[in-house]
Amino acid sequence: MTWGFPRLTKDMRERGEDPGRVGMVADLTNPMWEEMVVEPRYRCLVVLTHFANPAGDEGAKTRTWFSVKDQPIAAWAGFCRNIPGEGPVYAGMTMEANEAIPPTNDRMPVLLDPSEYDDRLRGGIRDVIRFQFRPPLPADRVLVQPRKDLWRSGSPPPDGARQIAMI
Repeated sequence: MTWGFPRLTKDMRERGEDPGRVGMVADLTNPMWEEMVVEPRYRCLVVLTHFANPAGDEGAKTRTWFSVKDQPIAAWAGFCRNIPGEGPVYAGMTMEANEAIPPTNDRMPVLLDPSEYDDRLRGGIRDVIRFQFRPPLPADRVLVQPRKDLWRSGSPPPDGARQIAMI
């Protein structure tokens, strides 16, 4: 699967640009997500061990890794779809960050507890919206691991032997 839904705006088309990719679903009211939000078949769990954010000055940004202390494998609320001409794509839903994430970002993934998987995958539209606007995972459950490697280095997390990300 490819990370990010294709997005081609009118301005991009006029400039002859290729579609961009939208990998973070920050606003469920955006018409781009309208059909996917209400259709359970387009919901997924993005399974991960870590997520990362860039930190520092432009051109010298480093990588800061985050993981859930008591869950070696976590699930991120996502959307997926098989798009004609593109194939299967997916994106993750974001929410306001807890106190552990800034200054790297003011948003974070919507991380789910295993008891929430069924509501996320099969619940109604109100359940989907509720996940994005509820309080985030408490900061004391998040392990923060700043690294010195550059953001675009592709380096794995400090305990990368257990790193996975799949749908």
